[in-house]
Amino acid sequence: MANTKKHKADFENHQFKSDWTDCFCFILPDHAKAKPTCLICMQTVVVCKTDNLKRHFNTMHAASFNANYPPESDQRKQKIANMITSFKHSVSTISKSTSAQESATAASLQISWYLAKANKPFADAELMKSCAVAMVSEVLRHDEKQKKTVVELLQQVPLSANTATRRVEKAEAISLAIDSSCDRTDREQLSVFARFFDGKTFREELLCLLPLTGRTTGEVIFTVLTQFFVKNGLDVVVEQHKGLVSRLSAINPALLAFHCIIHKSVLCAKLCGKMQETMDTVTRLVNFVHENSSLQHRLFRAMLDEISAEHKDLLLHNDVRWLSKGRVLERVCDLRDELASFLSTLQSQRAQEFKIFLIDNDMMGYVFFLCDIMSHLNCLNLQLQGKNHTVVDMYKAVEAFRSKVKLLEKDIQGRKLHFPRLREHCEKNNMGEDQVMQDFVSSLAKNFYECFECTPKLSSDILLFLRQPFSVSADGQWTAEAKKVWPSIDEAALQMEVLEMGTSDVLKAQHRDVGVKDFWINMVPQARFKNTRGIAMLLLTMFPSTYICESSFSSMNSIKNQDRNRLSNAHLDQCLRIATTEYSNVMCLWKAVWTFFRCTLLNNIITVQ
Repeated sequence: MANTKKHKADFENHQFKSDWTDCFCFILPDHAKAKPTCLICMQTVVVCKTDNLKRHFNTMHAASFNANYPPESDQRKQKIANMITSFKHSVSTISKSTSAQESATAASLQISWYLAKANKPFADAELMKSCAVAMVSEVLRHDEKQKKTVVELLQQVPLSANTATRRVEKAEAISLAIDSSCDRTDREQLSVFARFFDGKTFREELLCLLPLTGRTTGEVIFTVLTQFFVKNGLDVVVEQHKGLVSRLSAINPALLAFHCIIHKSVLCAKLCGKMQETMDTVTRLVNFVHENSSLQHRLFRAMLDEISAEHKDLLLHNDVRWLSKGRVLERVCDLRDELASFLSTLQSQRAQEFKIFLIDNDMMGYVFFLCDIMSHLNCLNLQLQGKNHTVVDMYKAVEAFRSKVKLLEKDIQGRKLHFPRLREHCEKNNMGEDQVMQDFVSSLAKNFYECFECTPKLSSDILLFLRQPFSVSADGQWTAEAKKVWPSIDEAALQMEVLEMGTSDVLKAQHRDVGVKDFWINMVPQARFKNTRGIAMLLLTMFPSTYICESSFSSMNSIKNQDRNRLSNAHLDQCLRIATTEYSNVMCLWKAVWTFFRCTLLNNIITVQ
């Protein structure tokens, strides 16, 4: 058969007919790319065709409208004429309001530009408005109507000193969270989020989603980021360094980089030896029940439903999902007896091997232990997950967990109060202490101590200052460490400000009543405490984890799903930006993020997986 192009309605160039207004109560607005609009419900029809308009009218309005306004009657013509007048008036009002607002904002931006170019104070913006109003009043003094209109428009231009300042101010620090993952078509996508202070609150927004081809080494990622910076007007210098962080640090020596806190906590709890062998066996058992055959899986679920079991199915393990291990182990522990009973009905050798595993008290002791310890780790993980967390919040959670692990280390050798499943299993089967379990908890405590104790450029004293600024001494070593974090800071002035802050009863009272972010944003005066507030805002800008990147990958896979796997990279970037943004207008989002990002790279923080 010969290839033929698909029929597209857009190519037919349908023209709107005037008699459609009388017949179907539709009108074609007078602007570019207008669509036929129903005068009754204001809905639009995509394709300008008689059948489409007729179908809408007959389905939605014909019965009631024709009964009240019969066809060809004078009442009908008058009603349609009134609706047309009302529609045009509404469109005109909205258009004028939008145009006036946009013009006022544009004028404000223009004035701010001229003030900045002429090195004039921003307080002069109001003076310029007063001069403009006075000039108009004199020039149009013989035309009162026109003078009143122009003066009202000038009064709408936002030109306060604070507004003019915000037009040109820049973010003092930018934090980047960088992570990568494959989409539905196995293309690696590099997700880059920016965190910055916009003058009112901290924003976390998608900066870019960059496709990676081939290998995903630090050199490749750095090259892709460099190309993106250059393309968008940000000059960068490439030097001979290996790895993403070292290359970025070569460009910006003040760069502060550290590993995602969530990933560090997961690495601290990495299984090995007997524990890894036990987890692998549980995973194979679950996969055997799920995937050996569809019939076998259905029979297992039918059995659980028939005996009214606590759960209706097993959960599959996925290394990418942080809570997966604990939940899989919990489900296997809860359904231990049901699994053993079901496996005994199967004839395969693998089924019998898994049954022996389930009835072996020693092996199940390890399963119950892993289930208990993973429940503690999952509680920590849930505390660390979520958007808009500060580095203080997450380090407090980790610090608390380090204390808990020390308690667990003692408890596993004693009454096992914090290992309820293991304690019940040991009491039931008269089992004693196990050295493998004790060694695992000791190793866990050691890993958390070493991983989170030595944090480059981010000591516990600096974090304490951010959380409790009145409990640190001005002449302590932490001010020298703060100088390393932010080289441009005035250390001498910082010490004086800390002393002054410590004597302020007002700030102490406000600190007790509000959170850490609200205190530094709204309570600490910028002019009076420039250095202390600056170091605090730098720390609050930090991405403590790449959680926002991980959650964006879930959105990415929902957008670029199996039915939309041909979605272009550019469209995927745009769709993901809209899906993840906190702004209500995507143009405002892009302008805000990129304006703040390109203004400065003096004090940046990068968080990588």
